[in-house]
Parts: sequence; structure tokens; C-alpha cells
Amino acid sequence: MRCVSILAALCFVSAAATAQDEQAPVDDILSELDLLSQAEDDPFAAVADTEAREPVSVTLRALNKITARYTDLEIKMNEIAHFGSLEIQPRTCDKRPPEEFPETSAFLEIFDKEFENRQSDLKIQEPEVIEDEIAATELDVLPGEAVGEAPIADDRQSEAVNMPAPEVLDGPQAEGVNIFRGWMFASTPALNALEHPVYDVWVIDCKTKSADN
Repeated sequence: MRCVSILAALCFVSAAATAQDEQAPVDDILSELDLLSQAEDDPFAAVADTEAREPVSVTLRALNKITARYTDLEIKMNEIAHFGSLEIQPRTCDKRPPEEFPETSAFLEIFDKEFENRQSDLKIQEPEVIEDEIAATELDVLPGEAVGEAPIADDRQSEAVNMPAPEVLDGPQAEGVNIFRGWMFASTPALNALEHPVYDVWVIDCKTKSADN
């Protein structure tokens, strides 16, 4: 009988402890970090909130390949900056918040006022005719080797080309031939770069402001 009483007492104590654990407040289960994140004065409470922002200006670096001199240009949206024979007009830009992977991008329109003159100065040379041509020898193709296939395009480059263009707002119109219109990325300047024999342009920074202001 004594053993039965002791066993019953142990069962009663175990059941009471289980019931107490089930009724324990949530604050005792959460970690100290979780409790701090739920506080009203949490300094990081608004990190997850995405604030709508609109572009103000974009900072570009323009390089003259002949003189090896560069200039940093801060241009407001839809305004025109002159660098040599180029007229650069940013349409929009975007900069990721600090908590995300750093990236700055801008949609630019670049015009060259001397493009037609530069094209007319180029002289096309006729290929030299060689009387005694060397017979071409066919090379053996190794098993499994691909012949004549086009190179695989970079997915990021195709994504940059397929990104939607911003709506063109009313403003000053640049002069010359439009030699570039698209997105440029600060982290990868060569992804969608300006192809020009004299000048080079890439993105440095983007300034934005709150859309509520």
C-alpha cells in the first residue's frame, strides 16, 4: 500500500508540473532577442517596412579614353549634361536599401553630336588579294565537340535588356545620334556598357527622396 501511495503521489506531481508548463506565459518561452524585437522602442522595427522613394539625381563617371581624364557628373533627372561631344540624360535611377545587397542602377540616354562626322571619317579598306592562296585544311572534330554553336548569353545581360524602360517625361531634348538607351549597373559596369571609341560612362551613385515629401 505504501508503494502505491508513493507512486500516486509521483504521478500527481508530474501532472501538476506538466499543467504548469502548459500554462506558462509566452514571455518565458521567447528568447531575450525576441522580447527586444517586440518592444515599442525597438530601433529596428521599421527595417522591414519598405518606404516608397523617387529618384532625384544620378552621379556618373565619364572618361575620355584619349586623354585618360575622367569627370564625375551629378545630373538631375531628365536634365542634360555635356561631356565632350556627348549629351547624357538620366531618366530614372534606383539604389537598394542598406539591408539588401548593394546595387545602384540608372536608365540613361546618351547622344553623340559628332557621330555622323566620325562615321564619315572612317575609311573602309578593301581586303588585299593574295594570288597564291593557301589551301585550307579541315580539322578533325573531336567526339562530343560542338561546332558552329553560338555562345551562351549571360542571363544578367538579357535581364538588363528586358528591364522595362521608364516613361519619358517632358523636358529638354538632347541633340545628336542616340548611341545608348538602357540600364547601367554600378556593380557590373561591363554588363550593359556604352560602346564608344572615345568616351566611356558608368554609374557611381543615385540620390533619392521620400515619395511623401
